[in-house]
Amino acid sequence: MIDVLVVGGGAAGLSAAIAAARAGAMVLVLEKRDRLGKKILASGNGRCNLSNLCLSPSHFISHDPALLAPILERFSVRHTYAYWRELGLELIAEDGRLYPRTMQAKSVLEVLSHELTRLKVQVSLNSPVTAIDALSSGQGLEVRTHGGLSFRARAVVLATGGKAAPQLGCSGDGHMLAAMIGHSVIPPAPALVGLRLASPYLKLLSGLRLQARVSIPPLAKEEAGEIIFTDYGISGIPVFDLTAYIGNRESLTLHLCIAEQVSHAELYTFLQDRFERLSHKTMHDALQGYIPTKLIVPLLREAEIPPALPVHKAMGGPLTRLASLLWDWTFPIMGLNTWEQAQTTWGGVPLCEVSVPSLRSKIHPGLTLAGEVLDVHGKCGGYNLHWAFASGKLAGESAAIGGP
Repeated sequence: MIDVLVVGGGAAGLSAAIAAARAGAMVLVLEKRDRLGKKILASGNGRCNLSNLCLSPSHFISHDPALLAPILERFSVRHTYAYWRELGLELIAEDGRLYPRTMQAKSVLEVLSHELTRLKVQVSLNSPVTAIDALSSGQGLEVRTHGGLSFRARAVVLATGGKAAPQLGCSGDGHMLAAMIGHSVIPPAPALVGLRLASPYLKLLSGLRLQARVSIPPLAKEEAGEIIFTDYGISGIPVFDLTAYIGNRESLTLHLCIAEQVSHAELYTFLQDRFERLSHKTMHDALQGYIPTKLIVPLLREAEIPPALPVHKAMGGPLTRLASLLWDWTFPIMGLNTWEQAQTTWGGVPLCEVSVPSLRSKIHPGLTLAGEVLDVHGKCGGYNLHWAFASGKLAGESAAIGGP
């Protein structure tokens, strides 16, 4: 019988395997793809933003947020530096985000792979797991693969990832496997992904980058930074961070503020003064030099102002409509972009169904869960990889040595 069997060879699974092996366990990793760590290599545009200097539960989303602190305390920024330095990876900070000093995701996978080899961790590729069952003796679990192989293990770490990026092998298998043991699963949804909007101006706006504030009032969340209009809607880090909270909610509206640095009253006064100075121009020409040219026609059309209208005829109602639109332009949200574009998964196995901080299943003590399969995900900035490595380490340790 194997001591610890890890299902999944991504960030959480590799971290779990290393932690379990360091604790003296004989470890086997089953990975369904033809190589380990494919999502690691793709993260951070190939640079692998693996953590952040500002770690707190407020950067993570879960239906059980109160349970996050004990886990993050066990893998803090200090622990992060020490963990990677011991593996041979030096870190560098950029705007608070932690990257490998090489700025190459390949370096992260290399040091993890070297440690697996050093610890004599067994790895079986092309081994998709189809079932996990409790042994009749009550001592351990049986894991079966698509190829008909069966393994018995004293403990199993479920670290299959979520559903984001199916092109990299993520298909939500872990949710199905967890349900086999008796866990519930909060229906997953894409997160850190673009929003599909309803607007007649998307083709005109596509490709436009803009500093703005975006918000979704029912979520009581707003973000600011560079947004990007696309042919399907809107993208950019502020939008991604908003989608971390959406999940399966429907009938939402995105609010866009293009003049986020000033109040609505200040914006109106600014436009009034500007148009008085440029009263000899058309509305289209008067907005050039203030907002990107690509934005002018859609904005004026939405405000029902003819682009060729002389500015001196726009004082009053047109000016009021334009100021209101620059301050709060609303777009119906048609949905989240696809799983292929998503960076992480909203939903999963509730955190309250595992013991904290060991991440040992309350349904079956021989099972621990880690990474994206759990109902925890982070905002942009390295938080999701930090969760993967942190939860993997804790799950691997508890699988090897036991614990509450």
